[in-house]
Amino acid sequence: MISTPTALRARLRRTALIVGLVLVTPMLSACTQEDIDWLFAIGEEWGRANGVIDEAGNINYGQAVMQVFGVPSGDSLVDAALDAGSVVANLEDAERLAREGVESGDIAKVEAAIEARTKDWGFHEQKAGLLMAQGDFAGADRAFADSESLVRDQISKGGDCRLLARNIFTHRINALETQLSLQPNDQLRSKAAETQSQLDALAANRSISFCS
Repeated sequence: MISTPTALRARLRRTALIVGLVLVTPMLSACTQEDIDWLFAIGEEWGRANGVIDEAGNINYGQAVMQVFGVPSGDSLVDAALDAGSVVANLEDAERLAREGVESGDIAKVEAAIEARTKDWGFHEQKAGLLMAQGDFAGADRAFADSESLVRDQISKGGDCRLLARNIFTHRINALETQLSLQPNDQLRSKAAETQSQLDALAANRSISFCS
């Protein structure tokens, strides 16, 4: 139960995020923190345009309660966003499972995160990094392949290859560096160096094999 303005403000921020998620569904998978910040900016812009947030950043609580608690708004986009509220909760649960799995070395928790968010390649990258750290190199290769398959599916639907490549390789280097800090091995170091070279090529606007 929401009983304080602070809690209601937090709930509204979540509602605003949901609106952003609906608007950018093709790019939802494996959001970076930069992506999430951008989505919040979209949500806040919508809130200001629809009388939920005023110019000073204050919340119109009557309007907020009407939208947060499911009263039809008459705005089809907002209603659809509210109906999709479970998206954010699902994402948060999956991220928690993956984080716990990576920190404890429990591959089952990472796999549970994947089951909850099957199209999120970021979780596949975390699984691959953990398997590589544990010496299961064949399993890691399969997880990397699964991740890349999801990205290529987005590319086949019109996604920008270089943008998506930057996203997947950023997730990959983060997963690998996390494992290098926990239980390093030569294979992790080699894969991290290979991945960083791909990111460097993207930053320098050079061609990469992933997009050839």
